[in-house]
Amino acid sequence: MPRDPNDPRDYGLPESRPIAAPVFVKLHQAPLDGTKPECPRCGCVTLCEIEIQVEQKLVHGARGIGRYLSCAACPWASPMIVKAAPTTAVEA
Repeated sequence: MPRDPNDPRDYGLPESRPIAAPVFVKLHQAPLDGTKPECPRCGCVTLCEIEIQVEQKLVHGARGIGRYLSCAACPWASPMIVKAAPTTAVEA
């Protein structure tokens, strides 16, 4: 499926498919300069860090953990960063 540049929830990775429910964590830490993080679209100061497991053929093992920021008040979300999911060792 081609990327839709007008969709704020399209993070640009081809064929990422969620394989678990997202986990929402409200940001509690302000930046070092003392200001609160805010949404660049609407100015809301309630941003959430979201973590989700995805199938993504571009990461080692074809599964990864994606993280991004999302606004609680509007559809804005940052691009998602995906890293390979940790693998568990199989005992022989």
